[in-house]
Amino acid sequence: MCCLAATALSALTPSRASLAAEPRTYGTSLVSYVRVPGVAFTPERSEYGYLSSGYAWYRWTDGRLGAPIQLPSGARVVSMKMEFYDISAENSLHATLRSCVVSDCIDHPAAGAGPPDCVTPGSLCSGAAFAGGLASETADLTADDITVDNLTHTYLVEVTMSGNGSIGSHRIGSVVVGYILQVSPAPATATFGDVPASHPFFQFVEALAASGVTGGCGGGNYCPDAPLTRGQMAVFLAKALGLQWP
Repeated sequence: MCCLAATALSALTPSRASLAAEPRTYGTSLVSYVRVPGVAFTPERSEYGYLSSGYAWYRWTDGRLGAPIQLPSGARVVSMKMEFYDISAENSLHATLRSCVVSDCIDHPAAGAGPPDCVTPGSLCSGAAFAGGLASETADLTADDITVDNLTHTYLVEVTMSGNGSIGSHRIGSVVVGYILQVSPAPATATFGDVPASHPFFQFVEALAASGVTGGCGGGNYCPDAPLTRGQMAVFLAKALGLQWP
């Protein structure tokens, strides 16, 4: 039972290699993605030269664009991808994910400086020597252990351009942030009499119960070792995935 439980638990935990791969935004995937399009960015200071038409880009001066990003609480951020246009061999585009403590954001520093309580768990750069036009860069953020907490933090993406460039030489197409949904921490009290807090699947059974996927097998029990019929499996999957049809 111990070995079987360990095997099942390991299957529920994605490997770092599977998360660090090039983001795949089609079909079914363990990782979900939020795309911030170029037109969603706005200048963080009024003096920044800026144009927007499908893409967003700077004119002649150094500057910084910002855009909020909405991620579900409890999710773990695992990747960030910048899609851009760069035809200047002297300058580069940078994208940075920022996490800021909401309670401290009222202490706004001098103009031009970022909030001192913001951390930058991930950043990307097109490279000063790159001038190949349309391209993308991806960063693996699995080692940064970023768990989203929307109650205490706010999240945004910043894009900057180093150096001066001609109009349109640098453009930001989008920034894509990848995340995985995590199973909530186990409660202190067990819902089912036959799945106590010491049970190896306690956290996962409690997650099913809390989300309405299962009500147990009756009599206040879950029957964790009972066989599952195809009919019961249909109920589990349909509820868990929110399956529907026209």
